[in-house]
Amino acid sequence: MIVSRVISVIIFLWICIGTQLLANGLGQKLPSFVMEDQYSKEIQSSLFKGKHLLLFLADRAGSKLTPNFTKVLEPKFRNKATFIAIANVSSVPFFLKGFIRGKFKENYSYTVLMDWKGELWEHFSCKDDVTTVVHIDPNGIAKFKLSGTGTEKEVEQIQHYLENNLK
Repeated sequence: MIVSRVISVIIFLWICIGTQLLANGLGQKLPSFVMEDQYSKEIQSSLFKGKHLLLFLADRAGSKLTPNFTKVLEPKFRNKATFIAIANVSSVPFFLKGFIRGKFKENYSYTVLMDWKGELWEHFSCKDDVTTVVHIDPNGIAKFKLSGTGTEKEVEQIQHYLENNLK
């Protein structure tokens, strides 16, 4: 009786944890997408097949925090992973898209994918006003996710993970 209850509790917890991980996008395959960058160039997810990816997803407020992560991670891992900036611009009214795209051209010299529909934002359950960093392995599976402001502790956590998983 006790053994069967313990087994039931373990199964219940395993299901709850697994459901939570999948709800956050972890363990799931990166969904296929076609997005434009700020220069209207279409980028397809298939372009990144077989590569380690580091996705940096942010809304307007979170974009100001992204450099807290990238200034440390990019020099150390640029040869081991492809860095992809993704802007959640799903709340922008359609008539302002050109204006917003122009602002991105002015402010960012590197490619920023424009997530007009919020597809990846929702898929990874990203939080407003912070940056979400997601590691996608070469098989296209989300293995790690952290949402935050880029504190020293958060950056160290990501760095430690990457050191052990980007081989």
